[in-house]
Amino acid sequence: MKEKASLPGSRIRNDALLEGQEEERKRLAQELHDGVGQLLTGIRLQIELLQNAHFNEKEKSSYVLLKELVSETIETVRQVSFDLMPSVLTDFGLVPALRLLSEKSTKISGITVRFESGEWSQRLSSLIEINLYRMVQETINNSLKYAKAGRIDIVLTENAGKIVLRILDDGIGFNPDKLQEKKFVHSGLSNLKLRAESIGAALEIKSIKDKGTEISIRLNA
Repeated sequence: MKEKASLPGSRIRNDALLEGQEEERKRLAQELHDGVGQLLTGIRLQIELLQNAHFNEKEKSSYVLLKELVSETIETVRQVSFDLMPSVLTDFGLVPALRLLSEKSTKISGITVRFESGEWSQRLSSLIEINLYRMVQETINNSLKYAKAGRIDIVLTENAGKIVLRILDDGIGFNPDKLQEKKFVHSGLSNLKLRAESIGAALEIKSIKDKGTEISIRLNA
């Protein structure tokens, strides 16, 4: 199923909405990293100063538990900050960001998320990089939440100025003709359409029941 472009006025509104969302994500990610993250790191350092204290068994157990909870909280804050706006995307570009996203998704979900790309030295515009990254992020989340996938493949290629991004899963699939139904509108697939339109990309969704889903995004570099 290929998505058609929306009217110019609607596209301008959508672009402004997406831009506002990304700015807010960036602000929140920075606050989490520089504010909450640094405070928690300071707390952990103070806790570690107590490691040679003379605790009884009950106090020692509480100390170990507190240290573990703080470490887990720090890791959670880092993950939330990464999801909001990964620094690797802004610093190094789309390919390293998608590779890291795949590794983290595999680690968290236990499902194989594999990323593949050819030789890739160029940086794309920040608008394109952010939107392609978000589309992959959205698709992975959908596959894990709805598709019951056991494997997800992300393939990024560039040839003669044409960029093709494909995300495939081996999940339960669905009927693409029913994308306008409420359950699909709120599943995140509508966000893919908006983001594709914002960067002038062609979006194609193919899905076969019990066979899986393939989402393809094509655009000019």
